[in-house]
Amino acid sequence: MPTPPQLIFIDTNVWFSAFYGSPNSEKLIKAHTEGKIKAVVSRQVLRELVTNINKKMPNAMAGLKKIMESAPPVVVNNADLISSLVEKGVHKKDQAIFQSAINSKSKLFVTGNIKHFNVKSLFGIKIVTPKEAVGLI
Repeated sequence: MPTPPQLIFIDTNVWFSAFYGSPNSEKLIKAHTEGKIKAVVSRQVLRELVTNINKKMPNAMAGLKKIMESAPPVVVNNADLISSLVEKGVHKKDQAIFQSAINSKSKLFVTGNIKHFNVKSLFGIKIVTPKEAVGLI
């Protein structure tokens, strides 16, 4: 029996960058659509992504809809409580999303905003850039 694909939480900015044409972000989303990994997002990430695509790149909405229908990511609830370790090591605006990633049991958290994280890993989830993630999958 084959092993299930690795759960990788993908931050809003990585999804957006994929539609904008960033090569490593595109490779990551392609790995998800091909079943090599299983993308995970929170409801907040999904809401931010749809809002940002509608506002900044409305032509990409059809592509986003196609991915969401043909290869939907795992959608987890927004975090209700934020760990004190997350509060100390993660920029305020990213805390709820990162806590959702921890709660999802994903092994990687992929973000383009590495500078918002004063830790490289926390609670068993490694924080990486899209380039680093592509090298790990």
